[in-house]
Amino acid sequence: MRAVRYEGPGALTVVDLPRPGVGPGHVLVRITLCGICGTDVHSYLHPGILVPGTVFGHEAVGTVAEIGAGVAGFEIGDRVAIGAPGSCPEGCAPCRAGRSTLCVNGFLRTQGIGPGTQGAYAEYVLARYPERQLVPIPDGVSDADAVLFDIFSTAFHGLRRSSFQAGMNVVVVGVGAIGLSLVQLLRLAGAGHITAVNRSARKREMAIGFGADLALSPTDEDDLVGRITALHGGLGADIVYECAGSPATVGIAVGLAKPGGEVVLLGTNPEPLSTINEIQIQLFELDVKGSFAYDEDEIRTVLGFMDRGLLSTRGMLEKIVPLDEAPAALAELSRTTQPVRYAIAP
Repeated sequence: MRAVRYEGPGALTVVDLPRPGVGPGHVLVRITLCGICGTDVHSYLHPGILVPGTVFGHEAVGTVAEIGAGVAGFEIGDRVAIGAPGSCPEGCAPCRAGRSTLCVNGFLRTQGIGPGTQGAYAEYVLARYPERQLVPIPDGVSDADAVLFDIFSTAFHGLRRSSFQAGMNVVVVGVGAIGLSLVQLLRLAGAGHITAVNRSARKREMAIGFGADLALSPTDEDDLVGRITALHGGLGADIVYECAGSPATVGIAVGLAKPGGEVVLLGTNPEPLSTINEIQIQLFELDVKGSFAYDEDEIRTVLGFMDRGLLSTRGMLEKIVPLDEAPAALAELSRTTQPVRYAIAP
């Protein structure tokens, strides 16, 4: 089968690999589409994140091609989303506590990320934990919509991690793929006022189209904090969701929360934070929360919302590229943050 292999920073090759064998308890999935995640771009650019020889790809949808002995609940031809492994068979402490996003085995076993795994920039992927990894796609959801389950599920998990209640005033800093998903979910959940913050005029326009009440540029506003606090009695937002993942945007997010408010970090970046200090959090008694990934039930919920027409993917999947063009697509995305999402079609 054809696949795209990571050789090191800035180096991907299209290779021929053996089709995975299907053992007891496994399910082989033929890949239809695989999203190009920001994690893929970071891994492509920076050494030390992924092991050379890894096949990228963890935002995939496909059809069941082969079922190993002992697997129940799937049939050949079923359309499925391939999520993270979720709760592990070993039952680690976080999984027993219902926090499968913190599973000690989950990240290591995630397709296209964990050492020794083979991701979905390929014609086939082997699901070793199908009961947790494979989520059926409703008939009313297209593959092009379903492949965006990762970004919507990440946003949904962040919403659930927060203390959001209907009527609250919120800010979404960074309206890329996750931020645009979150704007829709916040509107669906009954937010009182949604402000989107992003440098890109196009993404600000998309945020308004998806339900934001106001969209501002952090670079064009003379006093972004003053503009937003004035909207809310001179205090600030009840909750600020940081979805861009940079020290600068984390600093902006902390500055926009009201005293006693909350900041939820959904964006990911390994750089040290030099844009906030303890006194900001301590003096105003801010609650700062991290949010990571999602679980399989959140995938099911998001796909159900899509099936009922409650979420829109309009304009979010901007390009579908053939497998052979994946290296060029990663190189392009390493130079720009303008696109919302690209996907690969093996």
